[in-house]
Formats: sequence, structure tokens, C-alpha cells
Amino acid sequence: MANAVTAASELALLESVELKIALASTDAAFSQTLSQFLCPLLRKLNSAFASTPKKVVEIVTHISKRSRAIQKNSLPLLDLVALVHESNHNLTLSLALMFVEMAVEKVASNNGASNDNIDLMRITFPLVKNIAQRIPKHQQLIFNLVTPILAAYEPVRSMNPSVKSLYPLDPFGFEQPQHQKDFEFLLTKWADLMLYSTPPSAASAEVFVPPSLSRSAVLFVTKEGKAKWTTNSTVLKSTKAGLLKFLQLEQMVPQNLYASLRYTLYTTATIDPSHEVSSAAEDALKRMTKPSLEDPELVTLMYQLYQGTGGSNDDNDKRSPASNLVKQKVLNVLSRSVKAANEFPAMLQVSFDALYGESTTSKLRNAGIAFIQWIARMGEPAKIKPVAPILLSGLLKLIDESGVGQEGENKDSEGLRGFAYEAVGLLSKRAPEIFVKDLSILKAFFKAVSSETRNVRVSVQEALSTMIEAYKNICTEFPESRAEVEQILLDNIEKPEHQARHISVKYANALFPFSSPLARTLNLIASADPHLSVREESTRGLAFPPPISPTATPSETSTFLATLPSLKDLADTISTMERKPRLTARRPGVKYVGGLTSEAYSHALEFLWKALVAHADPTKKVDDGWFTRGSTGSDDDGLGGGGGGSGGGSSIRDLETRTRVKQYLKRVWTPSSSIDVDSVESKGGGGVSQFLDLVERGLRSNEPDAVLQSTASSCLVELISLCPSSLAESYRDKVDWVKTFLGSLKTETRHCMARVLGIIGTSEVGGNVDGFRKLVEELEKTARDTSKQTTFEARNGAVLALGFLLGRLRYRYSETWTNYLDRTAANKIVAIVAEELDSTSSLHVQGACVSLAEIARYGELPLLIGEDTAVTPMEVDGAPKPAVLVPASPEKWTRVALLKKLIELGKSTKDTKLQEAAISALGQIALGTPEVTTQVLDFFYTLPSILSKHVEVNFTVGDALCALAGGFKATNMEEYLDIADVVFPPPGKAVATPDSKVMEGLLERCFHEIRPGGVPVAKKAVCVWLLSLVKFCGNIEQIKNNLPKMHQAFSNLISDRDEFTQEVASKGIGLVYELGDASIKSSLVESLVSTFTEGKKIAAQSVTADTTLFQEGSLGQTPDGANLTTYQSILSLASDLNQPDLVYKFMSLASHNAIWNSRRGASMGFGSIAALAERELAPYLSQIVPKLYRFQFDPNAKVAESMKSIWRSLVKDPKKAVDENFDLIIKDLLKGLGDRQWRTRESSCLALSDIMHGRQLAQIKPYLQETWAMCFRALDDIKESVRVAAFTACKTLTNVTVRYCDPTVVSVKEGQEIMDIVMPFFLTKGLGSKAEDVAKFSLATVLKITKKGGILLKPHMTDLVSTLLESLSSLEPQVLSYLTFHTDSYNITQEQLDSSRLSAAKSSPMMEAIDSCVENLDASVMETLMPKVFNIIRKGVGLPTKAGSARFVVTLAMRVPTELRPHADSTLKALSGAISDRSPAVRKSFATAIGHIAKLCTVPALQRLIAHLRTMYTETEDEDMRTVPGITFLEISRFSSDAFGNLGSDILPLAFLGRRDANEGIKKTWTEVWDENTAGASGAVKLYLGELMSLCTSLLGTTPSWNVKKQVGLTLGDIAKAIGGSIVDRMDTILPMLIEALGGRTWEGKESVLEALVTVSIEGKAYFETHASELENISKVVIREAKKNNKPYKRVALEYLGKYIDTLKLDKFEELEDYLVEMATADGDDDDDMDDDDIRKKPMNLAIRANAYKALGLCFPVAQASQAKWADQVLTQLIKGLDGNVWNTRIAILESIEKVFAKCENGIEGSIKEETLLAVIAGLGATMTDGKYTAVREQSLKTVKQVASRIKDTKLLNDKSRTAFITVIDEAVNKELISSIAEPLKEVRKLLSGMNLD
Repeated sequence: MANAVTAASELALLESVELKIALASTDAAFSQTLSQFLCPLLRKLNSAFASTPKKVVEIVTHISKRSRAIQKNSLPLLDLVALVHESNHNLTLSLALMFVEMAVEKVASNNGASNDNIDLMRITFPLVKNIAQRIPKHQQLIFNLVTPILAAYEPVRSMNPSVKSLYPLDPFGFEQPQHQKDFEFLLTKWADLMLYSTPPSAASAEVFVPPSLSRSAVLFVTKEGKAKWTTNSTVLKSTKAGLLKFLQLEQMVPQNLYASLRYTLYTTATIDPSHEVSSAAEDALKRMTKPSLEDPELVTLMYQLYQGTGGSNDDNDKRSPASNLVKQKVLNVLSRSVKAANEFPAMLQVSFDALYGESTTSKLRNAGIAFIQWIARMGEPAKIKPVAPILLSGLLKLIDESGVGQEGENKDSEGLRGFAYEAVGLLSKRAPEIFVKDLSILKAFFKAVSSETRNVRVSVQEALSTMIEAYKNICTEFPESRAEVEQILLDNIEKPEHQARHISVKYANALFPFSSPLARTLNLIASADPHLSVREESTRGLAFPPPISPTATPSETSTFLATLPSLKDLADTISTMERKPRLTARRPGVKYVGGLTSEAYSHALEFLWKALVAHADPTKKVDDGWFTRGSTGSDDDGLGGGGGGSGGGSSIRDLETRTRVKQYLKRVWTPSSSIDVDSVESKGGGGVSQFLDLVERGLRSNEPDAVLQSTASSCLVELISLCPSSLAESYRDKVDWVKTFLGSLKTETRHCMARVLGIIGTSEVGGNVDGFRKLVEELEKTARDTSKQTTFEARNGAVLALGFLLGRLRYRYSETWTNYLDRTAANKIVAIVAEELDSTSSLHVQGACVSLAEIARYGELPLLIGEDTAVTPMEVDGAPKPAVLVPASPEKWTRVALLKKLIELGKSTKDTKLQEAAISALGQIALGTPEVTTQVLDFFYTLPSILSKHVEVNFTVGDALCALAGGFKATNMEEYLDIADVVFPPPGKAVATPDSKVMEGLLERCFHEIRPGGVPVAKKAVCVWLLSLVKFCGNIEQIKNNLPKMHQAFSNLISDRDEFTQEVASKGIGLVYELGDASIKSSLVESLVSTFTEGKKIAAQSVTADTTLFQEGSLGQTPDGANLTTYQSILSLASDLNQPDLVYKFMSLASHNAIWNSRRGASMGFGSIAALAERELAPYLSQIVPKLYRFQFDPNAKVAESMKSIWRSLVKDPKKAVDENFDLIIKDLLKGLGDRQWRTRESSCLALSDIMHGRQLAQIKPYLQETWAMCFRALDDIKESVRVAAFTACKTLTNVTVRYCDPTVVSVKEGQEIMDIVMPFFLTKGLGSKAEDVAKFSLATVLKITKKGGILLKPHMTDLVSTLLESLSSLEPQVLSYLTFHTDSYNITQEQLDSSRLSAAKSSPMMEAIDSCVENLDASVMETLMPKVFNIIRKGVGLPTKAGSARFVVTLAMRVPTELRPHADSTLKALSGAISDRSPAVRKSFATAIGHIAKLCTVPALQRLIAHLRTMYTETEDEDMRTVPGITFLEISRFSSDAFGNLGSDILPLAFLGRRDANEGIKKTWTEVWDENTAGASGAVKLYLGELMSLCTSLLGTTPSWNVKKQVGLTLGDIAKAIGGSIVDRMDTILPMLIEALGGRTWEGKESVLEALVTVSIEGKAYFETHASELENISKVVIREAKKNNKPYKRVALEYLGKYIDTLKLDKFEELEDYLVEMATADGDDDDDMDDDDIRKKPMNLAIRANAYKALGLCFPVAQASQAKWADQVLTQLIKGLDGNVWNTRIAILESIEKVFAKCENGIEGSIKEETLLAVIAGLGATMTDGKYTAVREQSLKTVKQVASRIKDTKLLNDKSRTAFITVIDEAVNKELISSIAEPLKEVRKLLSGMNLD
């Protein structure tokens, strides 16, 4: 029963409430009732009684209907919001939210009230809290309520502090742990909102679901389509943009939470079609602190955004994949995340979707392939291997589908394929196993490199290059695939596309060992390729491995031989390729041998010969430069040669190598050409028969090529000369074939084949004497045939062949040769050959010399001795003579005649080759015919003067001397022993064996010629001769016995002035040392070192330390002026090692003169000496390397070249040597950087630059700081070349330093160690250096480190930033500092210059570096950094530094506000103290900085700033300083609106005051401050009235400045005007203040105070209803001020007097009339008084007169009694004034007349007499017809109207006055030309007469 009563009582209560609501008859009553009962009513929904909620719902329904019908909001919005926040009852919440929504709509539609927006913002705070825990329906309602409000929110700048207090810090509570989920929920939904777009116009009734969203997400965002702001695209766009801006408000939204979610939100918004939205999103991305791309949450969000998600129960929650634009954005992010690259299977799904999705585009595919490339690079092996096959198949499919010839192919598809190919290549590096197992990929790519378009071909080539790693072991691990790979390479080696050929060769080199015949054959084919890159790659593939040591073990030798290609297999492979038909067309203009080009075939023969030598002598270095053809030159390693005039084409000069090759060929060659296949030689080398077959095919080619024939003939002659005689015998039946080449166009070919013919033609002559003689006769006939049937070349070849035949016959059969060819026949041959010496062709003469040398070498010259008769000298270089030869005459060519002819040739010819041939022939003749030795030597002794300009010929003379003095004991004669099985000279026989006395005499003569004081040219020549003797005859006893003398001679010559002589002498010293025994070596070392170091004489007149070695200036000088020499540098190397004997080794290795690379220099064979020196120097290598490394960079090119020669010889693996000796090298270089000699400093710089490339961190770290210090020292060196070298070193060092200060390159720990070394150094000793170059370079380096250093910079951030800020000024271009003091000279202002300097500072690299540092600032860094920044702000020198510090503060405030907040007050204090800088640009910069930082400062700090600026503004007279406060407050209002709003009551009153500043610029600034921060003048003035009054009172009472008082007066007037009657409440304060201010004398601007008093009195006139006495006091003051004598002041005072009296309707005319009339009619101010002393006073007098007349009217009494007394008198005075006054005075008089009639409203008949009226009418008639001034007529019209309206219906308007009035009007109308005046006059006439004038 009790329950029933309770339920009934509740229903009764509800019915009572319902009745009260129903009885509310007005909207106001209804609203008041709801505010009292609505929320309690809704709480009843939670009642325990079932009937109660039902009743509540009924009442609520009624309330809802009635509320909707009311336009304004009638609901208690704030109470409802509070109810939502506190209630958990669902029905209560639903209805409460319904009413909140309704109220918000009402408020939003009626937002005229100033605080509506604030109220709406306030309701969002409680609504949002706990939204994440609400049920979905309530979440949807709240989301759709708050989102538009938040998007529309703008920080209110002019906010009442009481209202502002409702906006606490973190108003939503998002930073509190219990509410962070609310923020996450909103961010998630807002991200959905960014993806949402309005449905297309043609959309169906179904819910439109954009990409990346689910149906439920769309329904949530749009409130199931009911949210109006989501249906209008314009509103939706502005909502999105506003929301993006809201999310950046630090005071509303925490910027450090859910960075990944916010980053995703911003990223999706950047692709919005609206520029407003996308730009806002881009800006947000730039401003936010980026999350780590390795954050799992971010990676997951990105993948979900791209792929969409599955629904939980149904499809409503299933999110569709993103749009293509979003996908591209997502892929760009994923392609920078290592975590994303390892996220399986998402990475695979995304990749395939980008490539093969139904709606994919070319751009998306490109992004997808880029992602796949990223996966291939960054994927972990465990993750990449399982998916690699799938990725590969996808890429290959893409390549196939977009391939050449496919439909829709374009440039985009080309780029796509290119990316795909590259991606496959990258994938091969991470998963090589899937490539090795399937060669179809390799085939396809090789095919593509030929078939693809040009643009894509490069990508295919790059992919194939990358794939090499995958296939590099395929031949060993998968032998079954080798053949297939080989076929692929063979198919591509001849493709027309050079990329295919290049990559084929590259694969051949990478996949196959050097021993592979096929790989080397491919390289040989490519060696003749027309494209450079292909040839270069083939060169790399044909380079032989380095030789083994001579002391190598047999196993090491076998291993080395196994690395070489088998000669037989290689020859077979080349032969196969030659016979193989070409797959591609022949290149035009190119000759072929079968399937190979002639050039490639020639290279193949060369390579086979090199391979044969390498098999024979593994200790000999084989490279591309040593192979020679015929008699051409070779390198100096001993493998080259063809010396002197042999013409034999021998290419192996080294005796040891030649012997080994002979032995090798003897082992592998048999007469039957059969080789034991099981022998070691066959396996390792063999193939001589195949080689010979290739040689013959080259010679028999159908397309003869001169170069190929030369190469083939050289190979043939080498094989025949070095192989056993059986090989030569096998060619006996090929004599006729060999003869065909004697007419070859190539000289080398003729020489070689003549030599071949000489060897094979003399083989086994005994069995075919007739055939031999017949051959000789044929050749004789050809040689003597001058007819045209015989070619020039054929005759030359025949002459050579005759010489080789006769010479080799005497060689084979030294005692029995006459059995086969009698002496007469031999004499005839010599005569035939000698006849050629008279030829006009130098080639024929040279051939004859060679032929004679071959004949005479092996025995006595078969000629008669003859008489000493004159021989007619030939004219080799003269005009051609007819080629008529008499028959060969043995009588003519006697021995004497022949010698004279050759001597004459050696003396007179200008052809160097011919001269060498003649000299060589003489030497060989003297060897075979000892009787002529003396004559030949005498000729040789005369040659030095003849050969002074042809030094290289002296080497030929040296060879000849070795031949005639040493015979076949001389090693240079070994090459002429070219029949392997024949020993010569025969044992026990004295054939071609010189007497020992010849050598002794020769040496004696040489020693005599090089004595001190000898002829220089003779010294040079004899030095070369001695070098040849030591080199080639060192095994002869006489040479061994004279080694000390030779050492002395060379030592003397090493000090010669001639550089070449020095080099030759140095080589000679080295050779002498090598030939001596231990005792000799010891004594030689002692003497040589003493000579170098102590100047100790070796012999009389020997060299001392003071001897000038080179010509002055040839090698430069030391700082002391001492001359330099290469060999002193070399000696220093040896002395540093404490091993003086090593100097000989160095001299053997040092060689930089070009002569040593020539044919004659190479013939010296110093390679063997160098090799020996290398071995002996090896133990000292670690000690040699440091100095030798530096010497390579010596400033003197010759010194450097010598040292490089030693380096190349000693150091076989430079990289390894440098790595192992890096510490020693770097220490030596650092020492050298401080050396007193400039050349040492310069070389150290250059060496340091070189050695620093590619160094590891651990290597350079111990020396880094010292290296920089020494480099900077060199950078400021006194010598320019040292500075240039130092700059190079510094650049290299910069690159290394920056690289190791980059945390993306090295680990953080290692990078920090380097950073800790270099950064303090740069900031102190670098940037602080007084040397400009050092400071600038330090700055450039610091800037580079700053861009890369990242987190490593943190420990140095304080010093870095402060130093950079100071450097802005110290490193500013001097021209700007100069201009500062000369602005007038260049017609620019100081402000323009400062602006330019400011712009330069802002855009400088230093400022960029400072900005980049901000990202790495944290609280700990800020603690130490900010005090230094404060100091720079206060005491910084220079505009750039000051402006830079201000900009830095701005950057801090924008990017790291949280870290800056604890220091904000101190920063503000520093800025406020520095803001009074004299530069406007600096002041503006500091003001901007204050504007930004103010939002982070505390209120007290800001209040102190405001007080400081207020004082500056009101108490400073300096106009520049007075500009500062306004600018500062304007910047605060723009960048820290919230802070400004909090202190608006302190700032805006000052701004209102500033609006009345006399300075226009200052006034404009303050006006902007006021206008931008107030909604309206009236409301704002009312809001801040108290503050305004306090400010004005303070200033007006205390300031001594008249300007400020004037400003205050104007302000008070503005206040009064703005608030009108509301000023009454302040009258008690204002009036006394103004009255007091008006006391005393008149001062400039005082009129503003008077104006304020009048304005305040007028606006607050209600005040005087209760304060009459105050009115009287004020009246007295106003009248008093009007009577002041100051004319400018009087003019204004009269105006305000009239205004005051008129407005307040006071009767003061009695006391004012006399004064005003006096002022109006004063004679002293007569307008016509042209004698006035000061004409400038006249306008002022007229203005006073006009205002006095106007005041007469304004002060005219209102009381009827007073009007009757003064009306006639005043009007008479006024009418009188119309005559004779200027136009503006007359206008004032007319206005007064108008005013008088206007005031005579009731008693005009008793106030104005008829006569006065007629006078008025007459006066008006005169002014209405004033034809000069339209303004006078216009004012007359107004006055006429006023007079007519007042006298109408009165007695004053009688016939007389009417007639007079009409008459003047008619007259005026007739004269008036302006209708706007005439027409109203007609209306007045009509009014007066009742008739129309028209």
C-alpha cells in the first residue's frame, strides 16, 4: 500500500510539473520553467516505479514539440550537459542528449550573442569525457555534437578573464590516464571522418561507403545520414580543415599522445580533394613530432589502412581497401620502415595488390615495386626467404604483362618494367637459391637485355649485374647447369646490343675461373668490341694472375698452373668459335677470320702466347703491355724485345725466361706433334700444335689483315725459334708458303717471315742443297728486280730473307757452310744486299743494314778487304733518283767500302731508325770480323756529339758495343741464338769471339770520357754505354774486375746536372751493386752514402753535399734555397730504415723518365733487376711504406713519379699494405704536416687526402682530432700550393667525418665517440680560428655534420647552437658590414639594408643547421642551452646574431614547446630587455619571438612584460622605442592568442589609447591590435572601461608629456562616444580629472582634453540632473578655455563651446554675446587687411571668425524670453557679416542663421521683427545668387528651408515678406544651374506661395 502511495505521489508531482510547464504562457516563462524542472524531470526516468518513466516520457514529448517551435533556445543547455556527464542511465542519457542537440542547434542558428561560441565550446569538455565507455548510440550522438563545434573553434583573443577561467589547461583531460582512451576513440573516428566523402550526386538509396571505411563506420560518422554537416560537401570540407587545425592546438590537445594514430590521420587527409584540407594536413605533418617508422602500432595502422579489415560478425564492420591515392601514401611510408618490410604476410599482400589489384594504376605499381625493392633490401633472411618465390613470380608476371609489344605500352609501362627488373635483381641478393635452381630467369633477362626498349635495357643490365652474386658459384655447386649457362653467354656475346655483350662478358668473368677456356674466349671476342665498356670488361677478364715467387714450392707452382687456362683447351675453344658461323650480321668495314673479327683473332693469338709463357715461367709477370710484333718495342719486364737491327721480332729478352720457354716447348713438342695426354705438361700447357694451327689460319685468312699477320708472324717466329728443330723441319715443305709473306705490306710481318724462312730454309740443307741454292737464286733475282712486276715490299722482303738465310746457314754450319754455298755466291749475296745501301728509300737501306748484320754476326764478312777508296755518299733524304741498279759487283763492295758506307749512314742520316740500324750492323760486323773492331770503335767514340739530341740511340750504340766487346757472352746476343738445337759459337772454336783486350780498351776509354770536367754530351752517352755493359756483360771477367771503377763512375754521374744522366747512373749503381760480392757491396754502400750525406769525396773532384745536382729551379727549392734531387729523397728512405744498402734497391726501382718505356729503354730489361730488388726489400716493407706512401705525392712530378715506380714495384697489394701499415703512415703524415719544408707539408696533405678514402672508423678515430688540427694548420700555410693541398685533404676528411657522424651509417655508440672528438674541436679551434679559411671550412663541416648527426649532436647541442648563432655575425659577408656605414653612398636606406641582412641570415646555411638541431633538443639539453641563448639575446653582437637568436626562439616555441616551457619566463625576460635595439629589423624579430613564446609563459611574467612595455610607450620620448610595444602586442595576439586573451584587460586598454597616437605608424599598429582582438568597439570599451579609466587617470595626472595628455584626452572622448550614456557612472572620476588637466596655460594638444570634457559632458548629460553644480563648473571651464588667447586653441575652443552649449541647451548667451560678437567682428583680423605682418596668420584668423559666427548660433538661447531679447540683435549682426567675408565664413554665418531660426520654435513672432526678417531674406538672396561658390549656395538653400519652415503659418509671413522671399527665390532659381539646388528652391517657393514656380 505504501508503494502505491509513493508511485501515486510521484505521478502527482509529475502532473504538477506538467501543469506548470503548460501554464508557461510566454517563451521566457517556458524557458524559466524548463531551467527549473527539466533536468530533475529527466532524472526521474531512473525511478523504480514503472509508471513514472512513462509519465516522464509524455511530458518530455510535449516539451520537445514546444521547444522545437520556439526560434530561440529555451532549454537549460549547461544543466543538460552536466546531466549527461554525471548520468549512467541510458534512457536519461538518450533524452538528455536529444535536448542538448536541440539546444546546440538553436544556439548555433542564433549566434548573434557574443558568447555563444564560447558556451558551445564549454559544453564539449564534459561531453567528451568518458565517451570511450559510452554505448555506441551515445558515442555517435556525442561525436556528431562535438565535432562541428571543435572544428569551428578559433582561439578567442578578446576574452573576458572570468570567461577565460572556464578554459583550464588540458580542458578535455586527455593527458589524464583515465581519459586517454577518450582521445584515442576520437582520433580513430576523426580518422574515419577524413576518409569520408559526400556521396556522388547519382548515388542510390544505399549507404555510400568510401574506400577504407566500413558501413558501420559511415553510419557512425554521418549519424546514419542525419548529420547535416556530413551531407554538404562544403561544410564537410570546412569541418575537416577546422578539425585538423584544432588538433594542432597545444592548449586543447596533447601533442605527445598517440603519435602514430595522429600521423595516420594526417596522412590520409593529405590526399583529400579539397586543397584546404590537404594543405592543412600537410602543415600538420610538418609541425608534429614524427613517430618512429619502426613503431609496430604505426606499421599495423598503415597496413590496415591499405588492406582494410574483416568484420567481426557481419559485413557492416568490414572495411574496404583504401583508394589508390591513399595506397600510394601508405606505400611511401611503408617503404621507409624496416619493420614493415618484415611484416608477413601483410608485406606480400600489399605488394601483390599494388601490382595486380583490379583498380591499380601505373603510379601505384611503381610504388609497389619500390616497396618490393625495399623488402628485398631490408627484409630479414628468415622473413624474406619464404616469400621470395612469391614476390619473384609476381614481378616476372608483371614484366611479362607489361612487356614490349603488349597492348597499352607507354613510358609509364617502361618505367614500371625497369623498376621490376631492378627489384628482381635485389631479390636475387637475398634469396639466391631460387635463382640458381631456375635458369629460365637468367635466360629471360639475357633475352630482355636485347629485346627491351632502350630505356628499360639499362635496368635489365643493372638487374643482371646484381644477380651475379646469386649465380657466382653455379658452376661448382651445380655442374649440370654449367653448359646451359655457357650457352646463354655464347648466344649473347655477339648480340647487336652492347648491353647484352657487356653483361655476357661480365658473367663470364664472375661465374667462371680464369682457367675456363670458354670464359677467356668470350673475353677475347669482346676485346675487339666497338663499345668501350665491353672492351674494358674484357680487359679485366684477360688479366693474368700475379706470378708466384721464384722460391715457391712445387705444390704452389702446381696450384698456380691450375689457375691458368689450358693452352690446348683454349686453342680448341678459339678454333671452335672461329669455325662457328656468326649468328649476327658482320659489321661493315671489319675483317673476319671465320666467325671472329681479325682484331679479336689477333688478341687471341697474343693471349695464347702469353699463356704459353706463363705456363713455362710462372715467376714472370704477364700483362697486356709486353707483347710485341716484329721489331716494335716492349715493356721493361724482360718479355719484350726485338732489339737493335735484328728485325727478328723476338719478344723474350730475359735469358732465364727464354730458357724456361725453350725447355717447356721441348717437353710438350714432338716431331709427330703428338702429345702425351697424361703428361703434366699436356694437362697444364700443351696445345702447341693447336696454337700453330691457329697461327697458320690467321696467316692464311681470306681477308688479310696487316695487324693480324704481324701478330701471327711474331708468334710463328717465336715458336719456330724456341721449339726444337723438328718444328722447323716440319715447315720445310712450306717454304713457298712462307715466301708469300715476304711481300707483306707490314714491315714487321716481312721481318718475321724472313727470319722464319732463314731458320726453316737452312734446316737439313745437306739433303737438299740444290733446293737451297735455287731458293737463294730466286731471292737474288727478286732483290735485284727493279721492274714494276716486283713490288717495293717484295724486294725488301727478299733482301731480308737473303740476310737471314746466309746468316742462319753460317749459324748452323759455322765451319762447313761453304759446302752448301761457296764464298763467291756468298760474296754475291752481300753485294746484292749492299747495293740497297745506295737506295733512295730509307726502308730499303734499313732492310739492307738488318740483312748485313744477320750475315756478318756469325763469322767473317765474306767480302774482299779492298782499298781505302772513296765511296760516294748516298742521299737518303734527298730527291728520288731513277731506280737503275748495275749488276751486283763484288769488286765494288769491299769490306772497306761497306764499312765506310755504314759509317757515313751512322753519321749523316737524319732518320733515327736508319741510324740505329747502321750502328747495330757495324757492331755485328765487328763481332764477326774482329779486324774492323778498331775502326768501328773509333766511329762509335765520335757519336756522342752527333747523338746529343737523340739520346735513345745511345742504347743502340751500347748494344753494339756489348756485341763487339762481349760477343755471344753478352746476354743481349741471346736472342740471335734462335735455333734451339744448335750451339754457337761451336765449342773450342774462336768464331765470333772477341779478344779480351777489346773490352779492356773500351772500359778505359769510357772511364776517361766520364772523368770530372769531361764533355757533358759525352758523359751522357758513355753513361748509357756503361749501363749496357754492366747489364749485358756483367758475367764477363773484365767487367767484374772493374766494378769498383764502374761504381765510382756512376757515382760521379749521379751528381750530373742532366736529369737523364742521373737516372742512368742510378740504374748503373744498382746493377753494379747486384753484381758485386759481399765485400764489394759493403764498400760500395759506404762510399755512396758518404757521398750523399757527408759530401765525402770518392775521387778527386767528386761530388759533395754542396754540389749542384740539377739545373737551378729544375726541381724547385727548399725554404732555405737548397736544391732538391730525387735521389736525395730516395736516400732518405734508406737512411730512415738504417739500411744504407737499400739505396741500391730503390735506385733499381725508381724510374720516371719516358726513355725507360721506349723500345730501347725496355731492351735494357730492368724488370729482372726490379724483381730482385723487390724480393730483397720485402723484409723492410713495413718500414718503407710510410715514407714511400708520402713521397708518391711529392709536389715535384719527377720525384713523385719515381716514388710511384718504387711503390708499384714493391707493393703488390696496395690496399692490404696500407691497411696493415695505416698507423705508421698516418703518424708519418701528421709529422710531415708540421715539417719545416713546404714540399713535405704539401705532399703530406695530398697523401692524407688519398689515404682517408674508405678508412674504417676504428682506424681513423685515434688520429681524427690531431689530423684536423694539422690540416687546419696547413690550411693557413704561408705557401699557396700547401693551402690548396690542405683544402683537398680537408674535403676528404670532411666526407669521412660526416659519414662517421651519421647514426644511419654507424652505430650510435661509435658515432658518438667520433662526434665527441670532432664537434668540440670545430666549435673551439675551428670556428674560433682567426684564419678566415679555417673558420669558413669549419663552418661548412659543422653544417654537414649537423644535417647528418641527429641524436649524436645532443651532448654538444648547447655549444653548437650558441656558436652557430654567434657565427651568423662573425661570418657575415664583409660587404654587408661595409654597406652599413655607407648607405647614403649607395642610395639605400638603413632599413632596406637591415631587411636584406635579416633575410640573408634567415636563409643562411647556419640558420638551417640551427633549425635542424631543434629536433634533437630535450629537457636536459635545454637546461644548459637556454642560459647561453639568453646571453646571446642580451649581449649578442651584430644584426644577424640578434635576429638569428630571435628566430631560434620562435622555432623552439613552435617545435618543442613542452621542452621550452620551463624556460619561457626567462626567455621572455631576456627578449624584453633586448627589444629596445636601435635596429627596426631586430626589434621586429624580438617582438615576433615574444609573440610566439608568450603562450608558454606564466601570467606574472607576461604582466611584467606588459608593465615594461607600457612604461616604454608612455614615458619614452624616442619614437623608435615607442613603436616597440604595439608591435610586440600585435605579435602576441597573432601567435599566442590564448595568452593575449588571458591578459586582454592589461593590453587592450593600452591599445585603445594607442589608437589616438600622433604617429601614424604607431597608431596603425595599435589599431590593428585593437581591431584584431575585439568583436566591437562598444562592447570592448564597456568590458575594459575600468581599466581604461584607470589608465587614463594615471597618465593624465602623472605624465609630464603634453602629447600623452593629448592622447588621453582623445581617448576619453572616444570612450564617451563608444559607451554613450554608460559614461554617467564614471563622471565623478572623469570630470575632476579633465577639469584639472585643463587648468593652467595653453599647450599643444590641450584641445584634445577640452574635446574630451565636452564629449564626456554631452554623453553623460544625465549625470547633471543630479549634479547641477558640476554642470556650472564645467560651463565656466569651457567658457574660460574659449577665451584663451592662443589662436589655434581658441579656434577649437570656440567650436567645442558652441557644441557644448547647444547640446546641453544651456543659457549662457548673456555672458558670451559680447565676446562672440567681438571675435566675429574684430577689426584687427580684417580679411581685407593685406598689410598684415604675417600673412600665414590670416587663415587662422578667418577660422576663428568662422567659429565665432558659428558659436553665435549654437549658443543662442533656448528660452523664449532670452530669444526675444537677442534675436534681432544677433540676426542683424549675422546678416551684416554676410557682406565682405570669405566664403567659409559666410557658410558659418548661414549655419548660425539656420540655428537661430531652428531654436525659435515657439515664440518666433515675438522674437524677430519684420525688418529683421526682411534683412535676413535680402541677405539670403545675396548668398543664393553667389555664382562663385556652390557650397555657399547649398548652405543658403538649407537656411532658406529652415527660415521658410519657421515663418510659415506665422504673422511674419505677410505679403511684404512673402513677396520679398519669393522674389529672391525666383531670382536665384533663374540663375541656378545646378538642379539639386534649383528644384528644392522651387519647393520652398511653392510652400510660401502655394503656387508652382514652373
